[in-house]
Amino acid sequence: MKPHKHLLHAALLFIAVLTGLSLWLVHISVPPSVSSQLQHGGGLRVGFAVEVPYAYVDAQGKVTGEAPEIFRLMAQRLGIERIDWVRMDFASLLPELQLGRIDAIAAGMFITSERQRLAAFTRPTASVRAAVIVRQGEQQVPLRPVTADLERASAMLWVTVHEAVENDLLIQAGVLPGRITTVPRADRGLRSVAEGHADALAISAVTAWHLVSTHPQWPLEVRTLSDAPAGFPAFVFRHDDRALRDAMDQALQTYLGSEEHRALVRGFGFTSEEMPPDLP
Repeated sequence: MKPHKHLLHAALLFIAVLTGLSLWLVHISVPPSVSSQLQHGGGLRVGFAVEVPYAYVDAQGKVTGEAPEIFRLMAQRLGIERIDWVRMDFASLLPELQLGRIDAIAAGMFITSERQRLAAFTRPTASVRAAVIVRQGEQQVPLRPVTADLERASAMLWVTVHEAVENDLLIQAGVLPGRITTVPRADRGLRSVAEGHADALAISAVTAWHLVSTHPQWPLEVRTLSDAPAGFPAFVFRHDDRALRDAMDQALQTYLGSEEHRALVRGFGFTSEEMPPDLP
């Protein structure tokens, strides 16, 4: 065989190896379909972050809250026998979902247009207003504040949860980014306000009321933003798992607003005012 033919064969072999390696790398980087995983008897890995009353771990070690309890019921209706709960910081939930390390999110994550580009959301499970927690007697934020009051309180130091929608709410209201500190969990934000490291915690109203009521040792109060748009928490799946998202949606359609649903979320502090859109 001539030398140039040896070189040609070596080049073709090298290209074939590279092509095979590339296909293998693509294959291992793409998360397996959850639907296929369930068909083979696998469980569902569901991520959550601690924010009472949306999701938390109770004294017995059970993952509970508005989001996990509803998700658990809907999964049972779909024939999903096992859920493996994965606890992480709120800001890690979407990245971990995209990487395929979890299969769904049940953490009271609000629907936003930016998040919808990254993942597939179900219909909302609730409708929740924003609120601020301040020390009792705080004069810089009125008793019945509107979003414009947030900008006028220019000297205040704010705290929010990493990647929470309240960050955008404050920025849109004119609060300078340098006046906002973020924390991984809401309870840490509450402590920051109570100990004077921050002046106000911006958080969803149901979380705010729960935090203040369960920490009576601190003289704090909740002030709900009367003009803030409602936020809509929902469950989250990868775009590749839309079939499972659609099945979850159908199960939710017949459950949300039922007496069973209302009784369940009432135990977590949700009232008729927090019912999902289009429900009385």
